[in-house]
Amino acid sequence: MIISLLEKEIPYIDVRAPIEFAQGALPTSKNLPILNDKEREKVGKAYKKSGGQAATELGYILVKDEIKDQRVDDWVNFVNLNPNAHLYCARGGQRSEIAIKWLKERGVEIPRIHGGFKTLRNSCLKIINDASNDNKEWIIIAGKTGSNKTGLVTSVPNAIDLEGLANHRGSAFGGYQTPQPTPINFENTLAIKYLKISQAKIFFEDESRTIGKLVIPENIYNRMNNSKIILIDESIEYRINHIYQEYVVRAMKNETIVDLSKKLKAQLTKISKRLGSKHFKIINESLDKAFANNSKNCHYKWIEQLLVNYYDKMYEYQISKKLDRCIYNGSWKDVNNFINHY
Repeated sequence: MIISLLEKEIPYIDVRAPIEFAQGALPTSKNLPILNDKEREKVGKAYKKSGGQAATELGYILVKDEIKDQRVDDWVNFVNLNPNAHLYCARGGQRSEIAIKWLKERGVEIPRIHGGFKTLRNSCLKIINDASNDNKEWIIIAGKTGSNKTGLVTSVPNAIDLEGLANHRGSAFGGYQTPQPTPINFENTLAIKYLKISQAKIFFEDESRTIGKLVIPENIYNRMNNSKIILIDESIEYRINHIYQEYVVRAMKNETIVDLSKKLKAQLTKISKRLGSKHFKIINESLDKAFANNSKNCHYKWIEQLLVNYYDKMYEYQISKKLDRCIYNGSWKDVNNFINHY
C-alpha cells in the first residue's frame, strides 16, 4: 500500500513539529503541525518527567480554543484542496491519532499512515536498496565539463536528473543561490522518481559520489559505476559557450555583476591548490578582467583556461577507466538521436 501511495505522489499532511519536518519529509507533504517546536519541547519534557498521560494532558492544554481551531482549519483547507490527502506524524502515534479525531469532529475523514513518517521513510530506503539489483538497464551519460549533459538528461523522460534533485550542478562552481535539500529529502525524492519510471531503461548523468554537500546513496553510485556509458564528445568552443551561457549570462539574471564576480572568485579559490598557483593567478586575473570590462571574449578566456588546465585533465583521467563500458560516442545531437532510438 505504501509503495502505491508513493508512486501516485499522494499529498500528505505532516503534523510533526517544524523542526522535525525540516530534517526531512515527503516531497508532496505540507507541514501543518499539531504542536509547534516550543510546544513539542514542553510535551517532551513532561513525558520524560511524568509519563505519557501527563504529556497528553499538557498537549491538550497547550492546543485548545483558537489555537486548536486554527490548526484544524488549516488541515480542513488542505483536504478541501487535496481530497485524496493522507495524514502522518512521526511514528503513527498520538499526534496523528488526535489530528484524525479532530478532523472527524469537523466531518472530515482522511486516511492515516500507520507507522507514520518512519514507515514512509523506510519504504523510500527500500526502493533505493532494491534499485541496486533490479532488472532495469542503466545507461550513464558522460562527457567533458560543458557538454550539456544535464540538458540531455532533462530531455529524456526515463531519466533521473540527480543534480536537479540535489539543487546543485555538481562542480566547484555548481551551487545555486537557493539551498540544497536535506539528505533525507534528496533520498526520498530520488526513491519516488525511480519508482515512477516504468520503462526498462533508465538514464543518469555521470556524477561524482558527492553533488555539492549531498552524497549519492552507495548502492546507486556503485551500480552507476558498473553501467553502460554514452559519451558526449563536443568541441571546446561548444563547451566554453555553454558554460558562459549557464554560469554567467543566466546567473546575471538573478545576481548583480558584483555578487556573481565575488561568488565565482570564491569558488575558484576553493580549487586553487589543485589548480596550482600559476594557473590560479592567470584565471583569477582573467576573471577580474572579464567582469571589469563586461566582455564576452574575456569570459571565454577564463573559462577556456579553467577547462584546459583543470576540468579536462581531471576528466580525461577519470574517463580512461570507463571507456570499456562506452557503447556510443558522438556530438550532443548525435547522442540525443541515439538515445531516442536505443
